[in-house]
Amino acid sequence: MKMRKKIFVSYLVIIVIAVMIATFSFWNRGYEFFSGESETKYLRETELLGELLESKRPDKQEEYDKFVDYYSGKYGVRITLIDKNGDVLSDSGNTKTLENHLKREEVKRALNGEHVSLSRYSNTMHQTYCYSAIPVEFNSFHGVLRISVPMAEIKALNQNLVHAIILSVIFCFLIALVIALFFTKFLTEPVEEITQAAERISEGNYDTVIKTKEKGELGRLASSFNLMTKNLKSTMDNLIGKNIELEAVFRSMNGGVVAIDSQNNIMFYNQAFSKLANKDEQELTGRSFYNEVYSEAIYEAVKVAKENQIDEVKEGKWNGKRIRATAAPLVGEDEILGILILVEDITKLKKLEHMRSDFVSNVTHELKTPLTSIRGFVDTLKNGAIDDPKVSRKFLDIIDIETERLYSLIQDILLLSEIESKQDFEIQPCNITKVVKEVVDLLEPKFKENLKLNYVPEPYIRPYYCNASRIKELLINLLDNAIKYTEEGSVTLICKEDGDDLLIQVSDTGIGIEQKYLSRIFERFYRVDKGRSRKQGGTGLGLSIVKHIVELYNGRIKVESKVSEGTMFEIRLPYNN
Repeated sequence: MKMRKKIFVSYLVIIVIAVMIATFSFWNRGYEFFSGESETKYLRETELLGELLESKRPDKQEEYDKFVDYYSGKYGVRITLIDKNGDVLSDSGNTKTLENHLKREEVKRALNGEHVSLSRYSNTMHQTYCYSAIPVEFNSFHGVLRISVPMAEIKALNQNLVHAIILSVIFCFLIALVIALFFTKFLTEPVEEITQAAERISEGNYDTVIKTKEKGELGRLASSFNLMTKNLKSTMDNLIGKNIELEAVFRSMNGGVVAIDSQNNIMFYNQAFSKLANKDEQELTGRSFYNEVYSEAIYEAVKVAKENQIDEVKEGKWNGKRIRATAAPLVGEDEILGILILVEDITKLKKLEHMRSDFVSNVTHELKTPLTSIRGFVDTLKNGAIDDPKVSRKFLDIIDIETERLYSLIQDILLLSEIESKQDFEIQPCNITKVVKEVVDLLEPKFKENLKLNYVPEPYIRPYYCNASRIKELLINLLDNAIKYTEEGSVTLICKEDGDDLLIQVSDTGIGIEQKYLSRIFERFYRVDKGRSRKQGGTGLGLSIVKHIVELYNGRIKVESKVSEGTMFEIRLPYNN
């Protein structure tokens, strides 16, 4: 709109100046033309009257006066007859005696033989007149015939001309104004449309198209603008797509990602980073990195990456977690633009590494113990004990026990590894009552007179989708564990439906477990009473196998125990797992 105003005002100024120059020039030329034409006209009238005067040849004063008055009235002019001495013989405009006119310019020039027409101020009539004078001769008269007309008449004609010019100028100005408005709109409309389109694009509307009928420069500009918009839209769509993909990658990453600029201000980060920083609800973009992160490992990684322009990895602690920080420089053409930092929470990884180390250590120890025993008895037999049937028989029985223990340990390790892989391809409806009966029958020989099993089968239990071998292994480990740690009393087994869960409960009246050990009893090879466990032939993996089977079917396990009163394990396996 401002552009349209500027162009319109420019047009207006040019039009006003042009009209003023044209008006002045036209009026000036018109005034000169009317003045010249008037002088020429009155000079011709004077010449005609001179010829009439010479043809009539008056010789009396009355005849002079009659001629002057008659033609003065006929032509509406003042007529003066002057002799060669400058005396006025007759004047139509004055009856008084007039002063000598010999010094009047038009009279002097006419007496010299010129035909004169000029304008000057009349002291007699006290106004400006246009005078036309010619020399005349008749009879014995030699003098001047002069016609004079007040300039007021010429000025009236000039005023009429001025009025006509003013009206014409106003009319032309209005027409020019309308034309200027039209041309201003015609010229600025495409430019304004391009401007508005640019504003819409700046607001993010890349579907803007300029439609114009222009074929010249503005038309080419509009076409180029539309092409630019199309390319810009395509580029923005690609950038938005890439940005969405990048954000999706960042969001899906478990590790925290943050980028800082050369001033150590945060440029962007993902949700995992804000969680690690314990700042889920805060906006971190633009803040100082060192005001939001407090970790020596991260600081060191960033420092090395900046100074040496290489990737650097450091491990340490941050907000109570074990972390691994990887810092990589963001390198521009000539300088480092910033640092990209990946922060990984390796707390669980370190715990798993520790558990693996413990597991390897425990497995080695558990395998080494029976193997050492077997090797010792074999060496003893080789050294001559084999010749004593009684001793050799005893040693062979021990070797058999240790071999069985070794075999059980290996089987439990393989079973635990298989369960941990969470791959079970033998899922089918399982008759739980039947499985429980098989387990009870299998373990029944281990019960004595002073140790009883309390189990009452339910009339009906809905089939449970599972691997029957896994449920059997779970029951065997729980019951076998209860039997080992209960010298006398009872072991109670409950198996039934409880809402949407399959409930399995094994309780005993055995020695119980101290409260401080309950949180660790599901760890591999953990034994509360190591001597008693080995004496009973346990591998230390039973309860760990139970826990992993429960987790395999998205179940829950709970344990309650009191020393000298007994222990109760409760397992709930959901039917909709």
